[in-house]
Amino acid sequence: MAYSGENIIEKVNAALMNPATLCAEPFVNYRGSFGGVRYTETAAREISRPKNLAAFCGMSTISREKSYKTESHKELANRIKPENSNRDEEWIAISMYGKTFDGIGEIIDFQTPLKNTANDRAGKIDLLSFNKAENVAYIFEFKKPGSKDTLLHSVLQSYTYWNIVDGEKLLRDFCIEGAELRKAVLVFKSCAAYAEFLDDDFEAVRSLMRDILHVDLFVLNDDWSEVIDGYIH
Repeated sequence: MAYSGENIIEKVNAALMNPATLCAEPFVNYRGSFGGVRYTETAAREISRPKNLAAFCGMSTISREKSYKTESHKELANRIKPENSNRDEEWIAISMYGKTFDGIGEIIDFQTPLKNTANDRAGKIDLLSFNKAENVAYIFEFKKPGSKDTLLHSVLQSYTYWNIVDGEKLLRDFCIEGAELRKAVLVFKSCAAYAEFLDDDFEAVRSLMRDILHVDLFVLNDDWSEVIDGYIH
């Protein structure tokens, strides 16, 4: 289905009535264009308008009464992916648990819960890392090899989770109080988000990412054994 620029702008403004769920709106993952302009470029420009950005950045924090740290994750990390599982992204994330990577440090958790009650509209943090040398923790939006998710979608997810999490409690629950809590996208070279990051057709999305929301981006090699590139704002 084709959309006009006006269609996309209308969708952005409607979604900003509930900014915490903007990242889950289908249009932030549209990969087409109109008149040579990418849909996500139009969306990024509209989000970047001062009045819209104020709404988007004004999301309410969700503070969990329970710990953000799930003790059973240690046991889960030792399990082998079931042959019939189609949850590749999640199992790759699980396999990275406990491993250390240049630039981002040790992966200290995966699928970190954000909800406090069942009624909260929030997902889970894909990966959480801690770079002890730099005293920096990262909230990652993670994409599996070949993911078609757009750069805009990935950036908005990372920023949203960073914005709604109770950062002080998160760091305290993982015993890394005082660390700087940053947000980032972690992808493979084969991901659409990385291709878009390198493409000048997505300058508005890159600007929203780097200059406004301050989301970093890191790139993994094919067997997810090392980080081969990084872009820090």
